[in-house]
Amino acid sequence: MKLFDAHSHMHMGPRGLVIPAAVEQTPFTFDGAAIMSTHPRDYIKVDSIVSGLRDRDYRAVPCYGIHPWFLYDVLTSSDEEVDWLGELKQRLLDHPDAIVGEIGLDGNRWVEVKQSDQAEESIWKRERVLACPMELQRKAFEEQLVLAAELQRPVSIHVVSAWGELFAAFENVRERMKHKHDQMAVKVMDGQRKRQKTKTKLLPPKIYFHAFSGKAGALPSIRSACAKGNIPLEDIYFGFPPAIKNFYAPKTPGIMREIGIRQLLLETDLEDATSAWDDLKRGVSGISEALDMTESEVATETYKNVHRFYFEPV
Repeated sequence: MKLFDAHSHMHMGPRGLVIPAAVEQTPFTFDGAAIMSTHPRDYIKVDSIVSGLRDRDYRAVPCYGIHPWFLYDVLTSSDEEVDWLGELKQRLLDHPDAIVGEIGLDGNRWVEVKQSDQAEESIWKRERVLACPMELQRKAFEEQLVLAAELQRPVSIHVVSAWGELFAAFENVRERMKHKHDQMAVKVMDGQRKRQKTKTKLLPPKIYFHAFSGKAGALPSIRSACAKGNIPLEDIYFGFPPAIKNFYAPKTPGIMREIGIRQLLLETDLEDATSAWDDLKRGVSGISEALDMTESEVATETYKNVHRFYFEPV
């Protein structure tokens, strides 16, 4: 049975390309990974890791986009010639099998404001601000969503403490896409022009909420926001990497049950892939316990999900 890492940052690790492998007897084998960029400077490294995996007969997916943690660095670049959105679009056009990721919104990534010499030195009184202002995060996120929708590419989304902002961004993108597409297809039938409604997708065609940190109560709103963009339930996916503490939270098994096996992906979110094999197995075990399924069943079903999300045509 094959395990695929749906969200890896192996290219950022100290060892580069590492093939996750078991040292013990196991029914599972590593099948490949989706390599998620975080910054334009990552793109060449992502390509290198993807090529290395494919050269060794593993499946690999290149993923291009700008992570909210690194967005401010890109947007405030001193190089006025940098066109990050144009570069991203060209990268996607050059790689028709690539998806858009990792992109998103983060309302909990803070940096301390530099204090004057006269300022109170107490750590409890130090001022802090978001690493990137939410207004800029929203703008860049929406541009990347629109690009993914236009090119019909799936997306991997990071959302932390910003669900209201995400729903607002989805609404804006839906409205923008409505203006780009005529939802009324005109057909000539029996000499008469008849207008027929068609469901044009107003959001990226497949959406993956990586390292899901929301509550079970947020799921209906997420599904509704996607449905308004004509994205069906079966094209919405979620991941829970063991490297993130939410994986071990008491609420997580209930959230997994509410999502259901059909919408779950295995992921590690790791930079150092020497630990990836153990985390893939932890992911299988955690889902198995939450959903009262055998580990073999979890491996089989999540692998089917990977195929649908990454490898089936849109």
